[in-house]
Amino acid sequence: MIRLLRSGSCGQILYFCLLFFLVGFDFAKDPIEHFLVGAKESVQKQVYASDGANIAQGQRSFVEGVKTPDHGMHSPPEPVREHASGVVAQALAMEAKSSAVGAVYFSILLAMGFATIVAIIWMVFARVRDIGWPAAVGFGVLAPKLAISLLPASLTPLTFGILQYGFIAAMIVLGLVPRGFAGGPGSEPVGQAVVVEPTRRAPGQFGQRIRK
Repeated sequence: MIRLLRSGSCGQILYFCLLFFLVGFDFAKDPIEHFLVGAKESVQKQVYASDGANIAQGQRSFVEGVKTPDHGMHSPPEPVREHASGVVAQALAMEAKSSAVGAVYFSILLAMGFATIVAIIWMVFARVRDIGWPAAVGFGVLAPKLAISLLPASLTPLTFGILQYGFIAAMIVLGLVPRGFAGGPGSEPVGQAVVVEPTRRAPGQFGQRIRK
């Protein structure tokens, strides 16, 4: 991961393409989350419907077996403790399935947030490298975003808004800065190669150069 963040550069065109993609993804996160919530609840309802029906059937058979007297015409009913433990095991399995669905939903949301953060960090440092600025500039651009992500509860609405819009403005300005700005490596002109003409020597005069 560190090697990925420390490698590569990002030109203006690629930077703005990725920036527009991230902005669109940010607007699409709410519909995606609503869709995932609906899918999670649907799967959980199916789990409760199928397993709940089995549990209810087991409970009814257990009650009927207890109420029905045995006159030797049928085999003895299943022991009460064993039957009850089976019903409890089915209920625990149903809750485990529901919890697994919730864990998958939470993992997807966490992966989406992590991928967004990694993409933003790579974009900023790759753009800073392309411009020719030191890495400290990248940390300065990312500081508002890190504060919003790490300290959301301790920020007032005004501070949150200032940090959020400040980060957006910093990202846009970073994309508008041309490559090699402010004395970066890309701004240094390539010097022309100087061809040194060899000095001529007079015939018959070893070691003596011709002076003009």
